[in-house]
Amino acid sequence: MPKSRVAILIPGIFDRGKSMRRMEGALDRAGFVAHSINLKTNSGWYGMEPMAQQLGELVEEVTEKGDTCALVGFSMGGIVARYYLQRLGGAEKVHKFIALSSPHFGSLWAHLLPYKGGRQLRIGSEFLSGLNRDAAMLESAAPVSIWTPYDTTIVPHTSSRLPLGKTYQVPVSLHRWVPQNPAVIDIVSAELADVLKASD
Repeated sequence: MPKSRVAILIPGIFDRGKSMRRMEGALDRAGFVAHSINLKTNSGWYGMEPMAQQLGELVEEVTEKGDTCALVGFSMGGIVARYYLQRLGGAEKVHKFIALSSPHFGSLWAHLLPYKGGRQLRIGSEFLSGLNRDAAMLESAAPVSIWTPYDTTIVPHTSSRLPLGKTYQVPVSLHRWVPQNPAVIDIVSAELADVLKASD
């Protein structure tokens, strides 16, 4: 399938996209067509599934028929993207997946969220264990994970590393600053450009 320059940015929990605005602008200036999704029920109250469905609808809306796009998910947004890729057939429509400080193996803080999404994001949850058993499904999306050793939201911070693909460690002081960090934005831009060059 032809690889488009469309990049969809998926924010984290309780975030309506503000955290992704700097990256969105930088990607647009770099020649990409960036879209930040405003997830409904972004608390995760109803779990990752309905948010992944919303992501799938946006992919269909902003990409030409037959084209693929890139996904960049921050924190919970990376897990929403994984569910779309691994359970809703999204791998066929995505050529690049980048996760920024996402709890691929859960976070201790999720135990403070007494609802479905919180249970799904806990360490050892069946939800995450299932995605990680099938992580090879991400290979076609040339996965990348970017993480910071100073993360106090994703605990342990090593949970932010995908079990496959490229991994970048960037020393960002706070979890919420990760998608706004210039070094992180540069890595995302370079990775998105490289995958397009490889198909030329």
